[in-house]
Amino acid sequence: MHALLPVVICSFLCALAGAATAQTISGTVQERGSGEAVIGANVVVTGTRNGASTNRYGHFTIAGLDTGSYTLRVSAMGFGAATVAVHLTAQQRDARLSIDLEAVALEQQEVLVEGERRGEQVKPVGTIDVPMEQILRLPSLGGESDIFRALQLLPGVKSSSELSSGLYIRGGSPDQNLVLLDRMVLYNPTHLGGFLSTFNADAVNHVRLIKGAMPAEYGGRLSSVVDVTMREGNREAFHGSGGVSMIDSRLTLEGPATEDITWMVAGRRVYLDWLVGALSEESLPYYFYDLLAKTNIRLGENDRLYFSGFFGRDVLGEGGAASDFDIFWGNTAGNLRWTHVFGSTLFGSMSAVVSDYRFNTRVRDDYDNSMFKSVSGILDYSLRAEVEYVPNPLHAVKAGAEATLHTFTSEASSIESEFPDLEKYLPSYRGTELSLYAQDEWKVSEQLTANIGGRLFWFDKSGSLRAEPRISAYFRFEEGTTLTAAVAGANQFLHLVSRNDLSLPTDMWFPSTSNIRPAWGMQYVLGAQRDFLESEWGVSLEVYYKIMENVLEFRDNARFSLFAPVESEVTSGRGTAYGGELFVQKKLGAITGWIGYTLAWADRTFPELNDGKTFPPRYDRRHDISIVANYRLGKTWEFTAVWVYGTGQAFTFPVAQYSLGGFFDAHFLYSERNGYRLPAYHRLDLNFSHAFSWFGWQWKASINVYNAYNHYNPFSQYIKREEVYDPVTGRSTSRNTLTQSTILPFLPTAGLSFVF
Repeated sequence: MHALLPVVICSFLCALAGAATAQTISGTVQERGSGEAVIGANVVVTGTRNGASTNRYGHFTIAGLDTGSYTLRVSAMGFGAATVAVHLTAQQRDARLSIDLEAVALEQQEVLVEGERRGEQVKPVGTIDVPMEQILRLPSLGGESDIFRALQLLPGVKSSSELSSGLYIRGGSPDQNLVLLDRMVLYNPTHLGGFLSTFNADAVNHVRLIKGAMPAEYGGRLSSVVDVTMREGNREAFHGSGGVSMIDSRLTLEGPATEDITWMVAGRRVYLDWLVGALSEESLPYYFYDLLAKTNIRLGENDRLYFSGFFGRDVLGEGGAASDFDIFWGNTAGNLRWTHVFGSTLFGSMSAVVSDYRFNTRVRDDYDNSMFKSVSGILDYSLRAEVEYVPNPLHAVKAGAEATLHTFTSEASSIESEFPDLEKYLPSYRGTELSLYAQDEWKVSEQLTANIGGRLFWFDKSGSLRAEPRISAYFRFEEGTTLTAAVAGANQFLHLVSRNDLSLPTDMWFPSTSNIRPAWGMQYVLGAQRDFLESEWGVSLEVYYKIMENVLEFRDNARFSLFAPVESEVTSGRGTAYGGELFVQKKLGAITGWIGYTLAWADRTFPELNDGKTFPPRYDRRHDISIVANYRLGKTWEFTAVWVYGTGQAFTFPVAQYSLGGFFDAHFLYSERNGYRLPAYHRLDLNFSHAFSWFGWQWKASINVYNAYNHYNPFSQYIKREEVYDPVTGRSTSRNTLTQSTILPFLPTAGLSFVF
């Protein structure tokens, strides 16, 4: 990092040196009819190499222009392109614009990527912006679109199991993913035990996935970033959208409160408890609900005030003091943000964020009728300030500072009769995290662009001061091929470890201490991408290598009691991950889609686990394939098919049986840690949808088929003792058999959505 500082300082000085004579064009890009910010839109000055892309607020700046007339071309995925004429005079050096784009369907004649790419701002290495329209097209359970399950179809992204929407990205575990909703950190962004993600797709404006080598503006996690931006609310009129499916209902409302204030609120409730109770005598005491809200207040030409809020709960249990079990978990988060345009080249924002995650468990033990109880959680208060400075066409500088106060409630367990007020005895930890970052996107030449930056972290609980270099580069050949390379260091002061003595989801967050060192990782990435056949096809290839230190696991003999110190129950180790990712995308035509293939290796080495031998984590998968095809028949009918294949998961399994004494003294001999593989996983999902108008509303009816050819995918395998009758001898003998459980077979569902 010290060798990097002179380069960063030099680039900043170069940026400042060109600021004196810069003339600029700045402004915002929004959707016509709603006023919703268009994130990632490309704004290009035609006939030049100048251009920019809009930030999360729809703001852009193009600097370093001379006096004269210019034509801007503005384009974005899912929108029709627009051209805007601008004239800069000596008296009016800077122009401020407000540009509207018309949302259009992705039809055959639309060109999404233009041949003239030189003015576009490059995205970080390993970054994919996923259009919400594409997410809404994918097959889903009961018509409930799920953002995380859509991300699992991209190369380098894996799921942990069929029942999980958790993301394992490039050899990292889910806690190594920074999940942001309007810049609010969510610690467990899933519902239904992981089957559905927290995000209501109707309320989401933009989704960005950074699979690794993240830029300096993101920090605190080793592996990746999922950055989700909520809708701001329609500026023109009151509107709504929603849907009814076989498992849940949802409703989103938005509109203007005044000329300067917009609002949006979205709610969702799953009713599996009602449905199962109505159709059978059995009961399923589970449901979840979530609520999102956002307000956008225009304080003046240069100022905006935003408030974003989220509340979600999963409830599993019968309720009441006499119930056998009660489990609930969820997130509560809020973000108050102020943005200000300081000038034509300087944009800033400040945020105050609170994020609270809680997990509570009460389960009755039938053996002695006692009640087991556990509680865990994490509460964060954060302040963040960021600036974006674009002094000239060669430099775009971002810098910021953040302070976070963490309060950890470590998972504690006890018999309720012994500690009826368990919360009073909970061990809690506090930690303060401070971070500074700066980065400069520098157009070194007409073909070479570099993003040079770094991040500085301090965490008081462990007394750690850490530096993180972040460097990436992009080289564009004249024929259209782009080569990319990146090196990124990352530190993680928060740890998530799952208990190994319970099947309940009792994951626990806790901080680094003087004994538990922060996790550290370094990732190296090389890639190439190119468009073919007038941008109808796009191909990209990336290879990566990642090193991780101080990753944690519970010891095999860990004790879980109220006063057992967490630090003595965990052990640290080392991990590596490497592989290649191929992404072939068809962008235009009646048939669109992609093919993603990942060849990857991941391993872990813990001196105190598995006799010190290296072993694969459970989510290590050698091969992973996803094929997505969408066929649009006219403007009302649509068909989507998704086929996925993955190498079976690794886990520890009995490989032999032995006896030291009599017949009843039988024991299993287990494989090495995660030394056994389940059979390969594959399935085909289908979606048929029809759009129509009824009573002035826009409707879409969909039929979704999960696992269309009814493949019995293994969720788990285990040894079962069975009695077998021999008709010849007339005697029964017992033997061990390998038994497989399958969770989701062929499953058709239907859904109905609407917009008004």
